[in-house]
Amino acid sequence: MNIHARYYAFILVAVLPWQGLFAQRKNQMGSQPSRPFSIAIIPDTQYNTKESQGGSNALFDAQVEWILANREQENIAYVIHLGDITDDGDKAPKQWENAAQVMYKLEKPLPGLPHGIPYGLAVGNHDQLPSQFAASGSTKYFNHYFGVQHFNNKAYYGGHFGDDNDSHFDLFSAGGIDFIVLYVEFDAFDEQQDAMNNWAASVLETHNNRKAIVVTHYTLFLNPVAGSNAKGRSPFSKQAKRLYDRLKQHKNFFMMAGGHVGDNGEGFRQDSYNGSTVKSFLSDYQSRPMGGNGMMRLMRFDLEKDQIQVRTFSPYHDYEELDADSHFTLGLFREAAASRILDFDLDGKSDLMIYQQGNWFDADKRLRYSQWNAGAVPAPSYYEGNAQTQPAAYNSKKAMFILKNGESIPFGQPGAMPVPADYDGDGLADLAVWHPASSIWEVKGQDPITHGWAESTPVPADYDGDGAAEKAVWRWSNSTWYIAEVGNVPFGKPGDVPVPADYNGDGKAEIAVWRPTTGEWLIHGMEKSMKLGKQGDLPIPGDYDGTGKVQCAIFDPEKKIVLFESGESMSLDTTLEEVVNLPYAIKSYYLNLLKK
Repeated sequence: MNIHARYYAFILVAVLPWQGLFAQRKNQMGSQPSRPFSIAIIPDTQYNTKESQGGSNALFDAQVEWILANREQENIAYVIHLGDITDDGDKAPKQWENAAQVMYKLEKPLPGLPHGIPYGLAVGNHDQLPSQFAASGSTKYFNHYFGVQHFNNKAYYGGHFGDDNDSHFDLFSAGGIDFIVLYVEFDAFDEQQDAMNNWAASVLETHNNRKAIVVTHYTLFLNPVAGSNAKGRSPFSKQAKRLYDRLKQHKNFFMMAGGHVGDNGEGFRQDSYNGSTVKSFLSDYQSRPMGGNGMMRLMRFDLEKDQIQVRTFSPYHDYEELDADSHFTLGLFREAAASRILDFDLDGKSDLMIYQQGNWFDADKRLRYSQWNAGAVPAPSYYEGNAQTQPAAYNSKKAMFILKNGESIPFGQPGAMPVPADYDGDGLADLAVWHPASSIWEVKGQDPITHGWAESTPVPADYDGDGAAEKAVWRWSNSTWYIAEVGNVPFGKPGDVPVPADYNGDGKAEIAVWRPTTGEWLIHGMEKSMKLGKQGDLPIPGDYDGTGKVQCAIFDPEKKIVLFESGESMSLDTTLEEVVNLPYAIKSYYLNLLKK
């Protein structure tokens, strides 16, 4: 979904950064921060090692020298080469000498790293001979310079597939987490994909306690939506799709990377299965001047904020690319479709927010954004697709969304309720509304459907963990959850308030209710049942401590405090109507209950 560059009827302004009591409290609630670490990504170097197309090995060398010079500052824990190390494979031993001359510099002993900075290389099609598309091609020189014998004594080397190092894996640790990087040889003709994929699956199973990055030279192609951090959903290559499908059931698998496609250069997609999300990246610049201008990437992993920060730059030219496809930040392990609720600053924790006549305030009543539309209700969601919540509002009388950049988009019909969510699983929230009178769901880019009753509350969420929200309602009369394409689940009783969320951190939303008469929180499929709150309070579940699990929380409008599951509390000077931290459709239902 591309919701950029329309027309601007309203202006939204960011006024102040997050500061004050709530920010301090979030730091106190979370674990002790670990130092962010980085992984350096070197794309196709074929024209550098060949020294053709304007390329030179000096550009390749500048990349590795930059890694060495900035290892401590950037805390670089590992280096990935995406393949197409050379252009002519076994026909050109000189190109392999050039590659080894550069990459071997990473092996210089360093304090705490007797074998240097851990690194690995993928076998690309240009590294094979005679066919540049089959895994049966000769890789004599790859294995001479970067084979089992060369790496076998390295502490980080894990093992290999078959008789050579064309497919192999490495092990390293950073930020208190153990990782495995698994390389799968390029194979366009399916010659040994099944065997390699089965081997990869067995390795991930053996090392299921390690977060897994899978590298295969040809992972993605194209970039269908420019100018967005989520970039729509770049298509998988045939090999990468088969590889993903074979490995997706492994919960430790979280990332894929590849190059190969120089014409497009950059791409991204994310896919979820059974509550686990895999992010896939394309970076390749070989079609640019000087054989790629020496462009490389640095991925910075901030575990405290649960972020990946991606930078793209050329050490040789001292140039950094700052467009949205090259310089962006994404959520890391926790997705917005699960526990990452209302994370406005992308720090991995839910943020309290107040909405007053088009103005957005943080918990300290500091103005954060202004949409200048007093007739609208809050409809925040992750519209830019990086797991970061963006402020948005919906004017029901005008049937119009007002987005962060001031863009206003007519959508739905008067009287509709906003129900934004990611309904197609591409990582971006879709504009969506539900019509109480007709029970019609309208989702941008999808055909309208009828689901629910006038006497029901829309509760869309990702209940099956596939990354896409299901259209769902909770019917008041029989306390049954009707989840499209999933099933019907009786749970709760009349007068309860539906509060679906990921309470156990499995990447799926649990069916859950809050019972105002007793203050009980009841979660389907979990023994957890606790009391927090009373009639007249407002349930506002969220991941307030950044653990990846949603916690129970309530707002007491009389005392003007928020009470958290942990037992902590904080002041919040506002009203029930102004608190943003419960979806508008659910809050509207509850406020109507209070009036009866």
